[in-house]
Amino acid sequence: MMTKFNLILTSIIYLILGCNGDDHISGEILTSRIDKIMNQEADFQGVVCIGNLDNIFYSKGFGFADRENQIAFDKNTLFDIGSITKPFTSIAIIKCQELGLINYNDTLEKFFPEVPEDKKDITIKQLLTHSSGFVDAIGDDYEKIAKKTFLTQSFDTELLFLPGERYEYSNVAFSILGIIIETVSEKSYEEFLRKYVFLPSEMKTAGYLIPNYNNAVIANGYDDLGIFGNPGTNLGKPNEQPWDIDGPYWHLKGNGGLLMSAYDIIKYYTSIKSNLIAESSKQMLYTKYLKEDDDRGALYRGLGWGILDTDKGLAATHNGGNGVFFADFTYLIKEDLFVFLASNAYREDQDDLLIRLMKELSVTIIDN
Repeated sequence: MMTKFNLILTSIIYLILGCNGDDHISGEILTSRIDKIMNQEADFQGVVCIGNLDNIFYSKGFGFADRENQIAFDKNTLFDIGSITKPFTSIAIIKCQELGLINYNDTLEKFFPEVPEDKKDITIKQLLTHSSGFVDAIGDDYEKIAKKTFLTQSFDTELLFLPGERYEYSNVAFSILGIIIETVSEKSYEEFLRKYVFLPSEMKTAGYLIPNYNNAVIANGYDDLGIFGNPGTNLGKPNEQPWDIDGPYWHLKGNGGLLMSAYDIIKYYTSIKSNLIAESSKQMLYTKYLKEDDDRGALYRGLGWGILDTDKGLAATHNGGNGVFFADFTYLIKEDLFVFLASNAYREDQDDLLIRLMKELSVTIIDN
């Protein structure tokens, strides 16, 4: 789905890399032009952070992480990043593969002998690329459900299509990947991420529960659209919702709900651009496995990422939201650039934003 956040991201990417042939935009002009876009988004609540391996070009907060106590956003504010959790699950699976614990072509039958006949040949790669046939979800994010029950219900659900036949987004598939990580590593999902992804990347506040958060830096979620009650209701912090003793229940764990800051994302970007995973793993991560229907143009599925064609090369992209929190993370794979934004107050699409941005900027998405 093309949201106004995606449009802001795309526009900012081309501001930084240059538009209309101008590849030498000064920092002052860049800041001014991004500010112009963001000033048109008067109701945006959150952070926008843009940079490369050497510099943060733009880092600003808008509005309040805690409106009642007037606590403003900054790059250290922790957000629920929603489905951007999926790229972290994919990196964890890659680490499992590099450690010799799994192979991308391993099937569900290897890990779950009780899996039904129609699902036994589903591969890890199919789970990663949303081509397994599993449905999107079988329950609400905060519904209590044990691991065993989640697996039983998932396996009992009819597949949407034959595995590998096509693309269909699935939260269930990524929660199953989270269970596979726990099975082969003998660690909890969060413990594995912390050891092999967060700590090597110096992401000191990323996780579900392990970092022992100071709640003052976790953004409250505000239901400005009135999806869950009265518009503007403070729904509290994500880790104040019904969670198990080791984080969310399995309708959410592995597919969403990780907490982290813009600063954590910066550290992750630096790490993944350097040596968090092997070069051969990066090539697999960014391979276009199948195309999905998306109104942005040529969006393909890599291993846990969306891969977007631009005239500056391929971009890895993923967003996430639950109707309250929203986050978007995009980076150019060969060029050195990342863009991250996060909000604690989801907004409806505004179609006229695309028109305004297209008038102001030269934005090219290659559709092939």
